[in-house]
Amino acid sequence: MTAHPPTTAPLLPIGEPVAERLDGNPLVVMLDVDGTLAPIAPRPDVAEVPTETRRAVAALAARDRVRIALVSGRAAADARRMVSVANAWVIGNHGYETVSPEGESLVDPQVASYRSVISQAARRLAPRLAPVRGVILEDKGWTLSIHYRLADPGMLPRVREAIEEAVRALGLRLTEGKMVFEVRPPTRVDKGTAVLTLGLKLGGLGNGGSLVFVGDDQTDEDAFRALRLRARSAVTVRVTTDPAPATAAEFTLRDPPEVQSFLEWLLTTRQ
Repeated sequence: MTAHPPTTAPLLPIGEPVAERLDGNPLVVMLDVDGTLAPIAPRPDVAEVPTETRRAVAALAARDRVRIALVSGRAAADARRMVSVANAWVIGNHGYETVSPEGESLVDPQVASYRSVISQAARRLAPRLAPVRGVILEDKGWTLSIHYRLADPGMLPRVREAIEEAVRALGLRLTEGKMVFEVRPPTRVDKGTAVLTLGLKLGGLGNGGSLVFVGDDQTDEDAFRALRLRARSAVTVRVTTDPAPATAAEFTLRDPPEVQSFLEWLLTTRQ
């Protein structure tokens, strides 16, 4: 089985034959939050999931033999607060932590020893980034996010230099998303490994099960690749305004309102 390199993906066809691929039991619905359920906001603390989208997710979570999992770069507790849906699993920090609907938390063993190192990185970066107007340093425990959507683009080389110095000094890893730098432990853990593990646990990748994953950011590509390589029946969807995105996902949707429409359609198939 070969990997799927990034290429152009068509719009998700709501209806057949996708309906046939999502009629298994259980159906596991895995959803990124920012840019997928919620429109991207200038600051992460003001992002909101629209009420109708939240209702669709909650209604799916209440269906028999449907499992909802939020898969976010946010800390798991923050993603749960933002979506505020009962009976949902949460994968937070790009795969480093998983929280059950009952609140039981599991941190990947490869990551657990890095919490103090991430804290040290935050202490190093705070005084370097504080003078840069519009830059937000978010300490999520197991990872750091440095948001620069509101910053002067001319300041980005200075921001990147400071982050790269901290990453090199502490043996961490730097990745990028939509207007954000991510500082992570140097482990082979990501959204891809996390969705495979939880998808198997919940039965979406077993005989008779179905799974769909919807995400919008570069870190979601790890999940698209993993699922298409290891679970060919899974439906993978990239949310993007780019008319011809380079993605490992099989399909695309254009924006969070289209995601809401997809979820509402999916709900009608599980009556």
